[in-house]
Amino acid sequence: MRFILKVVLSLLLLFLFVKTHAQFNVNSLFETASSRIPAEAFRIVPASQHVVIDSTTFEDLAFGDSLNGWKNWSFVENYNFGKDRGALPMITDLNSLHPFFRDQIINLIVKCKAKGIELAIVETYRTHAKQHEYKTMGKKYTSSGAGRSKHQYGLAVDVVPVVNSVAVWNNTVLWRKIGVIGEKMGLRWGGRWRKPYDPGHFEWTGGLTSYHLVNGKLPVLPNFDERYPCLEEDIKILRRYWKEWETSQGALTRK
Repeated sequence: MRFILKVVLSLLLLFLFVKTHAQFNVNSLFETASSRIPAEAFRIVPASQHVVIDSTTFEDLAFGDSLNGWKNWSFVENYNFGKDRGALPMITDLNSLHPFFRDQIINLIVKCKAKGIELAIVETYRTHAKQHEYKTMGKKYTSSGAGRSKHQYGLAVDVVPVVNSVAVWNNTVLWRKIGVIGEKMGLRWGGRWRKPYDPGHFEWTGGLTSYHLVNGKLPVLPNFDERYPCLEEDIKILRRYWKEWETSQGALTRK
């Protein structure tokens, strides 16, 4: 009888464990450092350098109190997606984004994947040095100078659909499908712009203008949004990491 009770108890614990870890929540990536959370881990695939989702991998994506966490951010080099994107590397790490916006982009990737569309992350946070590089490359890249792009505040991202391991930049129908999905989520889509037409660009500012961002203000979520209890501390760490990348890429431009 005791043996049977042990077996039943073991099966019950196993069931609870599986159920708990099966409940993936894309809005819980900024848990405390002490908790290991289930998350769809994003990794770069060497063959095509695009982000894919591995729902079987569990990874702690919390910032913790590391001074060097910025060094672990993923990045890619020029021509990685078949286009000239300048000499400075492009940061592709989703953890470099504002927590709320980061989760929106994860949702965008998931929603597109459900429609059979695989998205690659081309660029997330962008330093002032990188923005200046784009500015010098002409208006087809950007009309915004350093500090004027939403990328410099973790509030913009560039993506591209991948078909058969190849980045597809010129499929208007495919871009429209992606853009509509993003807009339904409340994101601003660069495919609506004329100069420059930028269908791979999505951004969110929470109602703030470039003036607010340049002056150091970032979007504040409502108090009732309990998904981000440590938002203020997370932003402080992000700012520190952004500063480290600014210093690093700024040094490259002076060589």
